[in-house]
Amino acid sequence: MIQTKITEMFDIQYPIIQGGLQGLGTSELVAAVSNAGGLGLITAGSYADKEEMLRDIEKTRTLTSKPFGMNAAIGIRRPMDEFIEGAIEAEVPVVFTSGNNPEQYMEQLKANGIKVVHVAPSVRFAKKAEAIGCDAVVVVGYECGGHPGKDDITTMTLTQRAVQELSIPVIAAGGISTGKAVLSAFSLGAQGVQMGTRFLTSQEIGLHPAVKEKILKMQETDTVLVKKSINKAARVMKTENALALLELEENGATLEEIMPYISGESYKQLITGGDLGSGVIALGQSIGLVNEVKSVNEIFQEIIGEYQDQLNYLYAGSLKLNKAF
Repeated sequence: MIQTKITEMFDIQYPIIQGGLQGLGTSELVAAVSNAGGLGLITAGSYADKEEMLRDIEKTRTLTSKPFGMNAAIGIRRPMDEFIEGAIEAEVPVVFTSGNNPEQYMEQLKANGIKVVHVAPSVRFAKKAEAIGCDAVVVVGYECGGHPGKDDITTMTLTQRAVQELSIPVIAAGGISTGKAVLSAFSLGAQGVQMGTRFLTSQEIGLHPAVKEKILKMQETDTVLVKKSINKAARVMKTENALALLELEENGATLEEIMPYISGESYKQLITGGDLGSGVIALGQSIGLVNEVKSVNEIFQEIIGEYQDQLNYLYAGSLKLNKAF
């Protein structure tokens, strides 16, 4: 067990939180993360409507008795109103929001005793999240899969700055896939970590095997930033399709011209059909540290084991240093 303000806030064993994963953050993965001692997050964008999400929340509760939450990406693809209502109806204890400002939902979430955590790519937005009443904030560094914001600030720097500026707990995200990275985040002042890329090669995730196989062969250099032309920069897996999209954007393509590359339909063909020539999928630079498909529980045990080994190593080194002085 690792105790921090985040483990206390969410009543979990380890301060490790599953990231929001479009189309993939569903019951099997969510329950596995929570059963392993972390916090799984139902990803609202994975469902056609509130009713479908509520059914999967009920399924999640048959698979785990541990706490789990819901993630809502505001203003990314479609309105989240019904999904926020669904989280309240289902009495989900915590909601993570990303994208646009969640202020419109704060009153109703808080009135129902739900903790709110916002994902922010900068200190400025993190401070805004604190000001509107968020209970904690996730700061996302440049290395992350998905949306790193516009400032290109690394997780190492961003985490320290957020800890300096905020009084609520800070959760670090971006480039975190190992126990050493988790320990590093805590040494920077974070009270928890959020990981998305690390779970893409888990046994429980509903990602097509062909895509998992492709991801396992990738290194830290095998990601690319796309969608800058529409002010929604996203780090994705470097494929021929992603590179073709990038070239279109660099040549001034219109939204209509790039839509076939980023549409929900093309994304679904990729993640469920295994069509590597369709869509783009978020992928962080830490993928270079992942080389095997494992169960979520095995992933947790590997991370916690490495975390403890590195802590012991540093402690032994500090004893030697003290003796030297």
